[in-house]
Order: sequence, then C-alpha cells, then structure tokens
Amino acid sequence: MSFAFGFSNEDLSDDELDIVSSNENGPVTNSITKENPLDSDTLLQDTVNQPKFIHLDDLLKSLANVRLSFEEVQTSVTKTVIYRRELFDVKHQLMSEVDSTTGNIELEILMGETNEDLRRNVYEGGLKSWECSIDLVDSLIENPIQLPQCQNIIELGCGTSLPSEFLFMEYLRSDSNAGINFTLCDYNESVLRLVSVPNMIIAWAKTVLTEKQWSELQTTEVPNIPINSDELLLTCKLLEAFKSHLLSRNISFSFISGSWGRQFMNVLSDHKLTSSTNTLILTAETIYQPDTLPVITETLIELILNYKKFSVPVKCLLAAKDIYFGVGGSIVEFEEYITKRISADTLPLSLSKFKVNAGLKRSIVLIE
Repeated sequence: MSFAFGFSNEDLSDDELDIVSSNENGPVTNSITKENPLDSDTLLQDTVNQPKFIHLDDLLKSLANVRLSFEEVQTSVTKTVIYRRELFDVKHQLMSEVDSTTGNIELEILMGETNEDLRRNVYEGGLKSWECSIDLVDSLIENPIQLPQCQNIIELGCGTSLPSEFLFMEYLRSDSNAGINFTLCDYNESVLRLVSVPNMIIAWAKTVLTEKQWSELQTTEVPNIPINSDELLLTCKLLEAFKSHLLSRNISFSFISGSWGRQFMNVLSDHKLTSSTNTLILTAETIYQPDTLPVITETLIELILNYKKFSVPVKCLLAAKDIYFGVGGSIVEFEEYITKRISADTLPLSLSKFKVNAGLKRSIVLIE
C-alpha cells in the first residue's frame, strides 16, 4: 500500500468549530517523562470511563424498532456521498429513553442543555461530525487502499465513524469475501450506540438493499407507516438481515468504550483485536487537549509497534486542526512529541505531514 496525499484547492469548511471545555491545563512539557503515559494512575481514577468491550448485539438491542432520520453528506474535495444520523434524531431518542426523575450530566450535555461541545471525562464530542473526519474520507478516496489488502481497521475516537463507514461501503461494493474487521473506539458508549452503529446500518442499507428490500424490511403489522428515503425503521427483520449480510461477507465489528491507556491496550489484546492482517489505524480530532496528547500518541506508537513486531503491514492516519483555539492542542506539539520519542528510543517509525487546503488550517499525519 502506498500513500501520496494530494488535496484540491477546494475547502472543506471555512467555519471554525470552537471546542468548549471546562478543563484548564498547561502545555505539554518539552521532555518525555520516563513513565509511559499509558500507565498513569490518573487514567484509573473513578472519574474516568474505564475501557470496556461491547458486542455488536448488545448495541443493536437498544436500537430495535427505532426509526433513524439521516442525511447525505457530500465531501467537498471528492464529492463522495456518506451518511450520518441527524443530531436532532439522536436527541429525540434520548428524550424517549430518559427517566425524568433522575439527573444525568452526560445526558444534559448530549441534549445541548449545557451549551458545551464536550466536557473532559464526561463527554468527548462524539455525536458531531468534525471537519477532520471528512478530511480523512477524502484522503482515503484520493489515495485508495486496495481492499481486501487492508483487512483490519481501527478507528480511535471514532464518533460518527465516517472514515470507517466509507471503507465499509467500499468493501460492500466490492466482490471480495476475504473479510474485513472494524474496531470502533469512543470514550462514550452512548456515542457508539447512538451514532457509530446507526451510521453503519444506514450505510449498509443504502449500499446493499434494493428498493423492494428497503420497503419490505421496514414493513410492520402496523398499517400506514410511511417508508421514506431519508428514514430507516430498524425492525427486527432488518437488523437480522444486517447481521446476516455481515456474516456472509466475513465482516466483523467490535466496539470499545472508555479512555485510552494500558487498560485499553489490554482490552484489545484480551479480545484478540490486534489482527495479524494488514492494518490501518485512523483517528481524527483527538489531539485537542495538551494533557491527553501523550496518551493518544503513546497509544498509536504502541499499536503500530505491536503490529510491526509480528511483521504485520500497518499504517496510521491522524487528522487534526493545526491549532485548537481555546484548549491548546496542536499538530506541532504532536509532531514534536512523536519525533522526540522516535529519536530517543530509535523507534522504527517514520512521520509525514500533509496539509489540507482549507481556510481553517488542518493537516493529516501519516505514521508508518
């Protein structure tokens, strides 16, 4: 697989998305501490969501008979259509599930009641589709990965999972049955349940189902229920058809919620999610907090080195804004950190950066 990133002059977005955070932290120190950030005791505190493996079936149970409203999203550079669940529809489901007698800070943030895009250790912004995730989709299109060569996809901080969704649709459109594995990871289990999985189901339905199947799989015993092109009723028979198709095409989905760190790496290992096949690691908009930058960086380094140790071809693509105004993270600090690690420990890694032509400066970093 070769990557040679080229971007058109067309901008994806000129609008800055300000990230509001209640956490105030100093900048990343210039020196790399001897303790691996993955082993920090702060990652084990009760206030931090601990990593947890989640089965697809468990997520699907909470979606049975839910009607999804969704929209087509067209990437600006390649004009490629991807799909995402509407945010208002997510809020509608949350409202239908909430127990009004109990308070829930995460729910209040998800519902927009606190006017926050994220709050540290509570909600990390996964319900929104951020610009850099779309940058990754365009980069994958302009520099195609030869499926089924890339049979293992890991997306960290996946949120709406648009890059993985694109690769999923590409595999569905192919005639391959070689198999492909997706491991989608987000801090919030609610994000995996409310957008990550729904977006995959929508993408599957729009890619695979005929017009007749689209209608039949949504038909219920209740009369006069409308069948619309921008809505999808997740009947039991539709969800069964989804799972059956995954099985027939050798497609698997695994999910991990919670923080990165040593426990996260252990979950990957315990569930044998470190595949022996060609691997692509994706992450977008995950380096916005200076104090968590070492954790995500060390996670990427350890993942890549684990694969290289067993001679498994692996590449990592990280997309981010050059500077995150208001919180302090930046591409420069990420580059400095990983470059020092490579130099200090003679790591067999190389780093390349490619600019995205956009009014708001953004970049994609390739690590291999």
